[in-house]
This record gives sequence, structure tokens and C-alpha cells, in this order.
Amino acid sequence: MNLKDLISTFFKEENYDRLAERVVVMRHDGISIYSNTDDSHQTASIGALVSGLWQAAESLSSFIKDKNNFQEFRLSFDTSESGLYVLPFLVKEQTYYLCSIYKDVQNPGKLKRHLITLRSSLEVYLSDFSFDSEENRKGYLFNEISDDEMDRLFSFGEAR
Repeated sequence: MNLKDLISTFFKEENYDRLAERVVVMRHDGISIYSNTDDSHQTASIGALVSGLWQAAESLSSFIKDKNNFQEFRLSFDTSESGLYVLPFLVKEQTYYLCSIYKDVQNPGKLKRHLITLRSSLEVYLSDFSFDSEENRKGYLFNEISDDEMDRLFSFGEAR
């Protein structure tokens, strides 16, 4: 199972997809891995904007102290009932972001506490995930095909 499917399963099994109006998990470069909305354009926009926002915040935080561990930080832009909340998390030493966009929430502090718990649970859940492409082929129709065989399949008669 690939990372996208694994995260999607996690969110649906635990009903985390219902936590906020928009919940997006993205890579450091802004590529979305999971979203609780079907609007792919909106999801891509959220990923790109949040990634840029986080990178800008990292640069600004260099004025706070010399050595930053950004896993300790969180980004919040909100009023008393609506806002944006972003938390970083690590999977195999790669940074990902959990982003929540919410509105008309009666207790945003409670929502943020749930998101912090979600982040911790997600890190534990994904701790056994392997980035080895061969390992992640389990569950595919043709799981015994190597990368070299795929390259030859699509070489269209090129000489090797």
C-alpha cells in the first residue's frame, strides 16, 4: 500500500476526516497526499499556499533563535471561531504537514488539541511505512514486475 492510501485509510477508519471543514496532509514541497474534500484544485492550492507560508515562517523564525527544531512549532492564523492551523510531523525523517481549515467552530482550542493528538497518532501509524518502492508494491496487480522490466516494457523497441 502506498503512503497516500495508507493515510486515507487511517483518516477514514478513525473518522478524522470529519474533524474540520478542510483537512489536508501534504509533503514539504506542497504536494497534497490526503484531503477530506474532492475538489482537487482547492486541495492543490491549499498545499502550495501552506507550504509557502510554512517556509516563510521558517525564515522569519530565524530572527527568534539561531537553531530551530521546526517540529516543535505550529502555525495558527485564526479568529475565535474560524482559521487555519498547521502542524509539522515526521515520517522516516521526511517532513509533512497536517493542515486544518475550519469555520464556525465553537471551541477552536478543543479542535487544535484533537489535531495535535491526530498528528501524534499519524506519526506512530506511519512509523512502519517503507519508502522502498519494491516493498510498497504489495497489493498491486503486477507486484512482481521490477523497475527494469517496466523500463523495457515502455522502451518501444529502443536498443539497449
